[in-house]
Amino acid sequence: MSLDINKKDELLPWIALKQVEGIGNVFYKRLIASFDTPGRVFSAPYDELIQVEGISESVVNRIKRFDGIDKAEEAFKRIQQEGIDIITLSDRHYPPLLKQINDPPPFLYARGQLDAPLRSPCIAIVGTRFPSPYGEEVTAEIALALVKEGVTIVSGMAKGIDSVAHKTAIAHAGSTVSVWGTGINRIYPSGNKQLAHDIAEHGLILSEYPMDTPPLDVNFPERNRIISGLSLAVVVTEASLNSGTMITVSHALDQGRDVFAVPGQIYSMMSQGTNRLIKHGCAMVDSIDSFLAEIKTLLPSKKSSRTEMTESHLSILSVLSPAEPVDLDTIIIRSKFDTGKVMSILTEMELNGVVKQLPGKRFIKME
Repeated sequence: MSLDINKKDELLPWIALKQVEGIGNVFYKRLIASFDTPGRVFSAPYDELIQVEGISESVVNRIKRFDGIDKAEEAFKRIQQEGIDIITLSDRHYPPLLKQINDPPPFLYARGQLDAPLRSPCIAIVGTRFPSPYGEEVTAEIALALVKEGVTIVSGMAKGIDSVAHKTAIAHAGSTVSVWGTGINRIYPSGNKQLAHDIAEHGLILSEYPMDTPPLDVNFPERNRIISGLSLAVVVTEASLNSGTMITVSHALDQGRDVFAVPGQIYSMMSQGTNRLIKHGCAMVDSIDSFLAEIKTLLPSKKSSRTEMTESHLSILSVLSPAEPVDLDTIIIRSKFDTGKVMSILTEMELNGVVKQLPGKRFIKME
């Protein structure tokens, strides 16, 4: 897919607000929760903007005095010329699980197939750039088993484990998503040019970074929160103690995601990370069958019709309307369920296309 020129008026404010100094992802999310769209942020009176939690007078002044629309228009034109799409927090394609993290990207640059990869449940497979034959073999087996369950494989297209996971998904006609720490037009590592082409053709490439962003070291730890944020769980097949993979695990645990680790030889440096994770309580992958049994408990129900949903699903659904968005607090009060249960059911129904989440944790029922 490529960016529709007719979406220019809608998307320019999203690009422009990201250019305002002092507005990071957390503040951006807070502003959208308050005003629904970046356009309304720019048009909001000073007195309303200053009421946003944590905002400073200097940031409000930068918003009111913003004059970078020409730069935003140049960025839009370049993105369109490159055949790239943008998925905003308000877009139906924006991954529902990613919305729930503390600092989701306000929008993602995307190349490839928008629908299938993000409509399926996602699980990340990550690990070392220097895997052993054992690490490659078990990665391929796990990826294949997940593909057969209709799971989208998420990784970062690094050499080693990431590449094996992506290639396995593609080879078996599965879905895969690659999250980059560079601009979406900067293939890294350069040796994965063919893999990048294959992922774009059969899956999806995502990045939060502007075009031409080089592979800066600081970007990859930030990128890793998206890999885990997209996913119901993270699987680590081989990793050293001080690898970027362990940063992904840290993000996953902060986000409340399940983490699975494959045990390895005690003499292998590339098994020290996974063995440590198991020692500290992460689930051990001791066989493909037992792993799949645990994974299936995390996957959303494939039953999406009202007659097949549980009473809890129907109770929450009865609170919602296709016309008037209902906020999360109201859903919790009316359904009389605890917050965790409500969020779990809403996420499942969103993945199944039964409900849609809008900015500000408001929900509507899909007709």
